[in-house]
Amino acid sequence: MGVGNGRPLVSVVMPCLNEEAAIGPCIEKIHRTFAAASIDGEIVVCDNGSTDASVAIAERLGARVVHQPLRGYGNAYLKGFESASGRYLVMGDADDTYDFTMIPQFVQALDEEQFEFVTGSRYLGGGDANITALHRWFGNPALTRILNLLFGTRYTDVYCGFRAFPRTAYDEIRPVSPGMEFNLELAINAGLAGLRTKEIPIVLAPRKGESKLRTFRDGWRSLRMMLLYSPNQLFLAPGALLLGLGLIIHVAVLLGLVHFGGRPASGVTAVFATIFSVIGFEILSLGLHTKTYSWSRRFDRDNRALASFYRHFKLETGLLLGAGLMAAGAVILAINLVEWLRSALLPPAHPEWISFAATLVIIGASTLFSSLFISAMSMSRPRDDS
Repeated sequence: MGVGNGRPLVSVVMPCLNEEAAIGPCIEKIHRTFAAASIDGEIVVCDNGSTDASVAIAERLGARVVHQPLRGYGNAYLKGFESASGRYLVMGDADDTYDFTMIPQFVQALDEEQFEFVTGSRYLGGGDANITALHRWFGNPALTRILNLLFGTRYTDVYCGFRAFPRTAYDEIRPVSPGMEFNLELAINAGLAGLRTKEIPIVLAPRKGESKLRTFRDGWRSLRMMLLYSPNQLFLAPGALLLGLGLIIHVAVLLGLVHFGGRPASGVTAVFATIFSVIGFEILSLGLHTKTYSWSRRFDRDNRALASFYRHFKLETGLLLGAGLMAAGAVILAINLVEWLRSALLPPAHPEWISFAATLVIIGASTLFSSLFISAMSMSRPRDDS
């Protein structure tokens, strides 16, 4: 199987950091698999700063070695995929834990079954016996469930490192993570981009050499990534709640609807209203920025609400709204400043109006500058969604 034009059909990309005990058997197994299945393929090893004989072994066995000076699992893959020339990209670790004789099954799922993201699963067929207990029973299942809940996917093993996808799919999902969370980002982006996904049961073999995984550090980075990629849960819901609560308190205090001990609430209560309103608005803005980033990368191409927002949103609208809020707040502050000066600098008579004015000024300024950012991001939105 080949694609002609001097391009191989398959590029197997492996990151490598001091894997001299396993890199040789991996390359030999891939070569035998290519020959047995008549696959026109290449092997790209991305060295990530090895100090042992890994590079010499890979070159001696006919792999193409590229070098990535920036340390990190994701950085190594980013360089490796950039250097690969195959129509289909297969990724796998150089520690001999994955059975590379299964490459034809992955390629068949892409080439004949027309799937766009094929990933191994160590949990579908009981192939998880060699995963360490903490990762096997807690870490991987927990991260998989959280990811499926946040993104509506149906993975059984989001951290499996044996995967395959067409070059076109990789170019669409465009991962950027430098570390171990790279694998997680691939799964998230494939789901966000709506790629047709298939899981293939695999068996994880015992690892040769030292593991580079750092359980708690990499686990936290993975959880952090999932939260940042789910703006509705992390930003929009709490932001809307806080902003709504702050505005309700402002209105209630200004209308004299809140009383404590028979006395109307004023300054202190209004300060809390400002805190809630401003923090809520800033969180909402971050959420909108995140959604805009996702939309600009075509992951939210079916998001009708966001598409409608940008059909009606104009930079001038945001600038006018922000300037209007700031002006209204400035007028209220000016009126209260004059009253304060006339009262010989006695405590302000209406501190609740000062807090409300501060809220308007802060939110207005944020709206003004957020509009500039959102406008720039929306301009990068590809117009061709084909």
